[in-house]
Amino acid sequence: MFMKEINAKDFSIKIFESIGKDAFLLAAGILTHHNCMTVGWAGLGYLWKRPMAFVYVRPQRYTFQFMEKYDYFSLNFFSPEYNDILQLCGSKSGRNINKMNLETISPVDYLQKTIYYKEAKTVIICKKIYYQDLNPENLIDKSVLNLYPFNDFHRIYYGEIVQILANEK
Repeated sequence: MFMKEINAKDFSIKIFESIGKDAFLLAAGILTHHNCMTVGWAGLGYLWKRPMAFVYVRPQRYTFQFMEKYDYFSLNFFSPEYNDILQLCGSKSGRNINKMNLETISPVDYLQKTIYYKEAKTVIICKKIYYQDLNPENLIDKSVLNLYPFNDFHRIYYGEIVQILANEK
């Protein structure tokens, strides 16, 4: 499989399907020390004159420490045949299973800054440039608080999109 670079200006994705419905893997760390998790809360857009990705990570997630330590992360979108790996990475913690050596997906080194997965159909490489902790006092619609029964509010990471890759089979 060969990954082809896509210019961010030419990139299109069915965002509410690919992020909201299907989910994807967020990966952070380097080839010898990384973790991933399934993500369903994220966004893509344009901010500070740059293409950006926004990902939400709860502080108790094992991937949180990798997001804190490393400056780059990747968003990995898979075809439906990989739904089992998305289920596994969304239900099991890297504290309990070794996500660095999953059987069905293979991590690839990205310039010793982060990893992405060879089997992903689309990969977005991001450089962290800002983070913000979600503040419950700023919620106008208080019904959202029902999603936080343990008051474990997400940290939002803002990543400048530095490269987009698409798998050519």
